[in-house]
Amino acid sequence: MSFSRGLKAKASKVWEDGYNHPFVQELGKGTLDREKFKFYLLQDYLYLLQYAKVFAIGAVKSDTEELMTNFSTVQYYILANEMNVHRKYMAGFGITQEEMLSVKPSLYNSAYTSNMIAVGQKGSLAELIAVVFPCAWTYADYAKRLKEQYADKLDSNFYRTWIENYSSAHFSEASEWFYDALDNLVANMSEPQRKKIEEIFISSVEFEYLFWDMAYKQQMSYM
Repeated sequence: MSFSRGLKAKASKVWEDGYNHPFVQELGKGTLDREKFKFYLLQDYLYLLQYAKVFAIGAVKSDTEELMTNFSTVQYYILANEMNVHRKYMAGFGITQEEMLSVKPSLYNSAYTSNMIAVGQKGSLAELIAVVFPCAWTYADYAKRLKEQYADKLDSNFYRTWIENYSSAHFSEASEWFYDALDNLVANMSEPQRKKIEEIFISSVEFEYLFWDMAYKQQMSYM
């Protein structure tokens, strides 16, 4: 197994804890409290704006046309496609433009995005990929598993659009290049350098777990 594909196993406990979190499981069953999902939508809207910025940093740091194109393409997908799913759901909740623009990021949201941007700005390109990869990878993995696990409930599931979007081949294919790119970037790295990449990756998986937990508790801070 390549270095990049082996990262999931390195974060296996928190990865599975994330999938088994009540927010994710209730999302799959269609029983998630809609106020919790609304809280998630607004926080994730803010998150995605910051997430997209990290891909802009990646494009600037890229030393090949291929990598620059890949980072730019993902940034476009986030802003043009993924944000549209959020806007449709927000419209269904009656969330106004004013409410969307006035919402403040939670402490957990700010910590996660600040960490990503800091790694993106100060770290290597390999570190940048490691810090953003868990978001796309966990979402694709969780959505595919939810779609299979709760297939008999999908037609009547209020959150079907969310599951269908993130379980789609198009979503997975948008970040498929991460594997080879990261493997190429770490090819000549020392073991300590590779260990740092692993730690960055695992930290982002942990932040993903905290994001689900924050949304489920509708928690703006530690209080």
